[in-house]
Amino acid sequence: MTKKEYILKILDALTGYRSLARGLKILVDGNVLDDKTIDSLVDIFAKTIDEINDSEVKSKLQKSKDVLEQLKKIEWEQHLRDQKSLDELDKMIKEI
Repeated sequence: MTKKEYILKILDALTGYRSLARGLKILVDGNVLDDKTIDSLVDIFAKTIDEINDSEVKSKLQKSKDVLEQLKKIEWEQHLRDQKSLDELDKMIKEI
């Protein structure tokens, strides 16, 4: 599943609880996602969590925010692994 698909799945889960989720889903679906966009979604969720009194909705938003943060962490770790692999390939090429 791609990063975009994960985010769309999160927004689907929130659609019945937050009207903003439907609009965000339309925006995310029609655009390319980058780290800045994910950071913006995390910020939106964090601000919204603080403003909500309903514990069930608050819990769902917190879990959604946690998933987005984990998605970013996994992506960063993959980037580091890829970079290490590229460095090893560069080293091998230099030995030719």
